[in-house]
Formats: sequence, structure tokens, C-alpha cells
Amino acid sequence: MTNQWMVAAALLIAGLATELTPQKQRAAAEVKAEAEAEIGEVLPIEDLQAWMNEAGVPGVSISLIKDFEIHGSLAFGMADVDSGRLVTTETLFQAASISKPVMAVASAVLAEQNHLDLDADVTRYLHSWTLPRLAENAGQPITPRMLLSHTSGLADGLGFPGYRPSEPLPDALSILKGTAPAKTPAVAARFAPMTQSRYSGGGSVLMQLLLTDVTGQSFPELMRLNLLEPLGMKRSFYQQPLLSTMSHEAALAHNGQGKRFSIPWKIYPELAAAGLWSTANDLAELVRSLQKTADGDAVMPLSKQMVRDLLRPVGIGSFGTGFNVYQQGEGWYFSHMGVNQGYRSFLIGHQSKGYGLVVMTNSDGGFALIERICQRIQQSYNWDVLRTQRAFRFGQERGLGCLPESELPVTKHEPPE
Repeated sequence: MTNQWMVAAALLIAGLATELTPQKQRAAAEVKAEAEAEIGEVLPIEDLQAWMNEAGVPGVSISLIKDFEIHGSLAFGMADVDSGRLVTTETLFQAASISKPVMAVASAVLAEQNHLDLDADVTRYLHSWTLPRLAENAGQPITPRMLLSHTSGLADGLGFPGYRPSEPLPDALSILKGTAPAKTPAVAARFAPMTQSRYSGGGSVLMQLLLTDVTGQSFPELMRLNLLEPLGMKRSFYQQPLLSTMSHEAALAHNGQGKRFSIPWKIYPELAAAGLWSTANDLAELVRSLQKTADGDAVMPLSKQMVRDLLRPVGIGSFGTGFNVYQQGEGWYFSHMGVNQGYRSFLIGHQSKGYGLVVMTNSDGGFALIERICQRIQQSYNWDVLRTQRAFRFGQERGLGCLPESELPVTKHEPPE
């Protein structure tokens, strides 16, 4: 396998002026070299290659966050095993369900701008469609925050199957109504809101429609204008299908044995739930912006109160407003994973200490690789996931690792020494 190893230092990614004095150029080069050497020691090419071969992953892109900044980004392997095209730090991956928390952050931005209230009944803002309700719960409001935290009473399953390029694509209304050409059943309330947590991709599509009703803009445009562009996420697009002119910039989907599918990738018209194309570096920019803002150094268009509100538990289930939020060891973290056919991705950030990780892969076997990388990072950078001695808590302790056991292969691996 032909491989490529690329590292971008935090100082460069953070947006230094392009015109630097010779002294500053030398300093930037030194920082880049130090970051490259450090990450190379933590994740040697030999280890990554062995893990990728074992997991059936052709390509991976990784961004590491440290001290509230992007410390380094690397890309390794192939975007397409048939052509041998290499992954770079600019290669696009399907972010899959990570689309949901990114949309949640944009929703909070719009709420901060007084376009909507996350705790008001969605009927105040929905004009294009009426959500079918259970008669006995019709008087109980369903709010945007409930939709974003999977506590609204919708129970439509874990995801969407995707569409082949040759198939007709449904719009948001067809998806919600469950009418052709949508493949999935209609979205409807199944139980009372705020009584239990049930993961709902349909709730995210409902938020997609709500946000377009509120702003009068297309969903890709409102996401670009209100969040992606202000944060400098220039390689992130809610676009399905991807423009043909950008196809050569994207990693192709592969199965768990690292083989190409018969199509480059599936199309996911459920944009808010599964339709984001992005890079590990762009998603790391979102994570570190949330962390930095929560720490008091606001990154526009975010605010400290907004971020703290996003990352607090809602009282039911394991979600805040968009992200999983939980204690692991002595630390409190926010995270989300993504699953589309041929892609697996994961992001995680510490709520107060300014470190985190984003990993994107182009294989159904990606979670096994992500777990190995995450454990190595946790140990090498002394994350507080293992600090549980003398801790007083009611819940079970959770130590090394990132992903739930249900998402990992049956064969377990000992953590690296």
C-alpha cells in the first residue's frame, strides 16, 4: 500500500498571517516540526498501518486538539483503493450522524440571534408541516431542544439507509411524511416527550425543516452562513449529492474488508441527520471553538452561555443539546459518532481542559481503528479518563476508550503499553 503522512501544526492551523517575518517563519517551522515529531512518536506509521490492515480501513484522517487549539492533523492511506488516490488532510469524508450536533450548534446560534427559542413549542416555528401527535399527549409541547437531545417522543430508529446515485431523492417533507420516493416510514410521536431517550434521525430532519421555515433559506445556505463560514470550516458542506466537480476531493466508501462498493458512496438527502461532508480538521475547529468559548474566550458566533447550555445534560438520557455528554474517569466530555455506509467517524472534546480528538475513516470497519487511535491518544496525552480512585459517584466508572462496546468487534485488544 502506498501511504502518505501529513501533519499540520497547531500554530499554522490557528490562522497566522500569511506574511511572516523570517524570524516568525523560523518559529512556525520549529513548531510544525515539533508537532510532527510528537504525533509521529505517539502514532507511528507502522502501528497505524497494522491497525488499518486489521480493521479493513483504506484511509484515515485525524486531528488532535490540545490546550484549546488544533495541535496537529494527519492523513494516512488511500481515499480509493482501486485508483490508489491518497488521503490528505483536505480530503472530504461523510460525517454521517456528526451532522446532527453540528446542526444543533447552528440552531443555538439562531436562538442566540432571537430567531427561535429552543424551549418553545415547535408549532410556533413549523409552517410547512404538522407533526402527528398522540391524542393523549397532544397538549404537551415538543421543543427544539427535545428534538436535538432525542427526548421528544419520536422513535424512528437509528439512522437512514441512503440512496444509490441512480435512485430518485426525497425532499425533507417526503421523508417526514414517509411518502415516495422516501424509503423510511413517516416520522411521528410514539410516546410522551421527556419520558425516555430514543435516538431519532427523524427529529433531526424535523429540525432541518423548522430551521428553513424560520430563516427562509435553504438548509445548506443557512448552515454555511450561520456557522460553517463564521468558524472557518471551509471544507464542510451540507450537500447531497456532492457536486461532481468535488468528487475527486472525497474519500470513497469501502466495506469492512477495505474493498470498494459498486458505487462511490450512497447519498443521504436527510441533510441535518446524515448529509454533512467534512474533514477532521474542520470538525476539530468546531470542537476547539466550543471548548475555547466555554473557557471564556468566545469564538464568534458562539457565546459562553450558549455553549454551556449546549453541553449540559437535559435530564433524560445521555444527550445534551446535540452531543453525548458524560463523565469518564474524572473528566466530563462531549462526543458524537457517525455511521454511513462505508464511513465511520468520531469526535470527542473535554468540557473544560481543552483537549480532544477527531477521526474520520472511509470504511465500515472504521470503529475498530478509531478505538485503537483514541486509546493511544488518551494514554499518551494523559487524559483524565482513568482517574477514578477515591471518586464519589453514583454511576459506573468508565475508563480507557471512546466507543460503546456494541460498536466494536467481538475480539478485544489489550491497551497499548
